[in-house]
Amino acid sequence: MKKRKLSWLPLVLSLALFAGIAFWMVSGVRAASKSSEEEGLRQAEISVRQAAVSIFALEGAYPESYSELKRRSGLAIDEERYIVIYEIFASNLMPEITVIRRAA
Repeated sequence: MKKRKLSWLPLVLSLALFAGIAFWMVSGVRAASKSSEEEGLRQAEISVRQAAVSIFALEGAYPESYSELKRRSGLAIDEERYIVIYEIFASNLMPEITVIRRAA
């Protein structure tokens, strides 16, 4: 009789172990995805800054707008994913550049 009562124990332990491993794997995938999104955002901002600095180095003035920056530098940012805020005060001062993720 004692053997019948404990026959379910290995099954329960196996299921608990499987659930734990599955949870651990899903957590890892989510962390990697979040890290990838943050890196994409960071790279987009770096690309916009580098394009602006390149034009300034060549021409002595920063582009007046983000659209002009794209046109003159050939910059390609995924605008379905990111919003680029490009605010310029004077043509000889580095513009304020902010890149944010679009809401899904």
